[in-house]
Amino acid sequence: MKDIDPKPGIKNKSLLKMKQLADAAGVAKSTILLYVKKGLLPKPVKTSPNMAYYDPICIQRIAFIKKVQATHRLPLAAIKGLIREMDQGRDIAPLLELQSMLFGSAVEKMDKKSFCKATGLTSFQVAALCRLQLIAPLEENEFDDQDLAVARLLKECLDFGVAPEDLAFYPRIARQIVDSEIRLRQAYTKDLGFKENAGLILELTRLARGLRAYIIDRTLINYLLEFKGLNKT
Repeated sequence: MKDIDPKPGIKNKSLLKMKQLADAAGVAKSTILLYVKKGLLPKPVKTSPNMAYYDPICIQRIAFIKKVQATHRLPLAAIKGLIREMDQGRDIAPLLELQSMLFGSAVEKMDKKSFCKATGLTSFQVAALCRLQLIAPLEENEFDDQDLAVARLLKECLDFGVAPEDLAFYPRIARQIVDSEIRLRQAYTKDLGFKENAGLILELTRLARGLRAYIIDRTLINYLLEFKGLNKT
């Protein structure tokens, strides 16, 4: 039985079957389906429940995704944003620099089972800490070195008898701080062009990161000095 043309006037040789795309891009079928689900690849043309054809552009898209993932710690949502800007003909270099600063270099990730083993936390504890956003993986059930470091600190707190709910003020206050930072960013970038906008966002993000750490730490240190009677002023 002959294959049905996926679109009127378009021959099958101009589009790719799943196996052809998987072989050409060097990824598994499950990866392609995930990218389509997340909106990183255009949806295929379906001629039946079990037959779909993919645009050849998917090969270049997947190559781009693999390259970015190999050099940067970007979640798929961030990569999707880069692709959207590329599709509009924009230079993504400023955005990539911003994303790189936010997410850092690519690191090896671990699944939940490995994460529990490395931290000493139970699966139930990890789920509870994620629900409270005390652990906030960039991709669901994929944990990196930063998640690991904070999870080990949280494990020590739990061992001391600290309830996770008592630490929930951290993400709550963090959201308030970030909301204020976003409003500040919007006020200064709303009238700028794309490239200037991205550049200023990069600088404001650097400022925000530095100020957060400095002000919170100095506030804590001054409080402890006063509390212990060591502040001579």
